Amino acid sequence: MVEKVKIGWKEYEIKLLEPQQTLKTGSGECYGEIFYDEKVIHINKAYDAEQQEATLIHEVLHGIEDMYSLELGEETVTRLAKAIYTFLKDNNLEIKHS
Repeated sequence: MVEKVKIGWKEYEIKLLEPQQTLKTGSGECYGEIFYDEKVIHINKAYDAEQQEATLIHEVLHGIEDMYSLELGEETVTRLAKAIYTFLKDNNLEIKHS
């Protein structure tokens, strides 16, 4: 997993967290979460590398949404994240690891 990503002028630190450190939703554990002011993205360590990468893309899309004042909404972000992740995998493009 990469350690940092840059979205616009903000550089976000990526933190892999144990499940007990992640926020819970009504339906269970979150895969990840982005904190705009703190410039940090939390990724739940409980899931495999592919889910972590897909989650990173999802949270980065939220960061882009925030940085550029887009109004995508959760459903659109989820669909775009799945599409981008699938595109990267299907074309043997990878998210570089540090």
